[in-house]
Amino acid sequence: MPAFTTEAEVRLRLQLNDATLAPPDLIAAAIGDAHEALLRRLAPEVDLNDPPPLVVSGETFLAGAYTLRALASRDAATQKHITIGGQRIAPGERFAALTRNAGDLEAAAWDWLAPFLAPALPPALLAITDSTPIFDEAES
Repeated sequence: MPAFTTEAEVRLRLQLNDATLAPPDLIAAAIGDAHEALLRRLAPEVDLNDPPPLVVSGETFLAGAYTLRALASRDAATQKHITIGGQRIAPGERFAALTRNAGDLEAAAWDWLAPFLAPALPPALLAITDSTPIFDEAES
């Protein structure tokens, strides 16, 4: 099933105009991941052939969050400490800023998508399982 959003829409909403900084393949992968995550949680009554505009926007911002997280990861892997004249110059705050923005954007996307999501079981209910005796009654 094709994604609801496009690379152009993600670039427009996040102002990612530099295709070197954010290559098309990176954004396409983020869109694919966001679409899969969204499809797993969408309510069955949502029309996948003509999704509501808020669902499209939610997927766009979810893909944007995944793109920012990938950019942060790359930034963290390529940061270098520089020493000039005995003074250490630490890398910038890009990693922290990108990670924080990605988290905020992802939370906002899920908030917008909330009316279109299937009800989820509370985490406490997911953890409950039937008890299984581990000792033979005669041994205790």
